[in-house]
Amino acid sequence: MTYKKPGLPDKPVKLKVKAGDTVKIITGKDKGHTGIVLTAIPKENKVVVQGLNMMIKHEKDRQARKANSTGANTVIKGGRIEKEAPLNASKVMLVCTACGRPTRVGYAYREGTEKLSRRKYRVCRHSDCGKAIDSPQATV
Repeated sequence: MTYKKPGLPDKPVKLKVKAGDTVKIITGKDKGHTGIVLTAIPKENKVVVQGLNMMIKHEKDRQARKANSTGANTVIKGGRIEKEAPLNASKVMLVCTACGRPTRVGYAYREGTEKLSRRKYRVCRHSDCGKAIDSPQATV
């Protein structure tokens, strides 16, 4: 039997956001801020948003793995390092590229007659917008 972290879903969740998307934080300490998704982690249902949910990590000084051209090892400085922590995907909402508002994500299909031409793409769920978030003319 394999070990599973407590609180993780049994199988990866289909995230409605992906790397490069603009999202708005809807709960938590950064509520109301917008940022770009750097990484999506579907196994843990989390995303990393640029400049938001910052944490401070204390690191020791350490030697670089390779010696430089003079033969002396270089020391990488430690200290208090600020970096983005993963955030639960349910705490973010995708921002529509057309209307600029946070939106729920809907899906539509591109029509075509070729074998691989039918592609699913994301659309804005606002009644007055409804535009594509992803380009429906994606390359095959």
